[in-house]
Amino acid sequence: MLRLRCACLVAEQNNSLLLVRVRENAHWYLPGGKIEVGESAEAAMIREVAEELGIHIEQGSSRYLYTVIAPAYGQAGEVELVCFTAQWQNIPQPLGEISEVAWLPLHEQFKFAPAVQTLCKDFLHKPYTSSVL
Repeated sequence: MLRLRCACLVAEQNNSLLLVRVRENAHWYLPGGKIEVGESAEAAMIREVAEELGIHIEQGSSRYLYTVIAPAYGQAGEVELVCFTAQWQNIPQPLGEISEVAWLPLHEQFKFAPAVQTLCKDFLHKPYTSSVL
């Protein structure tokens, strides 16, 4: 089965996740991107968040969290997200292909890409529940 390997930054604060939207996609993703041939997952995450958000990871602050495997959104196969946490400098800004960056509340998981929903359920232990007002 085809699997796309990506390295991502997981930043959670005040019950929200830092997420990005690419172009006019309906769903939000973790900041990060494809791991290049010969590149470590950590190096890919550091490179991608600099390119996408203009943030610079503080040296020695990144820590591996977990790897999420889920169906790819909008294409065949699976996505493998190698997830890290880190401290950074600068305020995240949408750059390159990123059209928006925001802190989205965990209760709005219906807006998240499937792999991010899996992350919330399996690793952050915050499963998606639809609420009726």
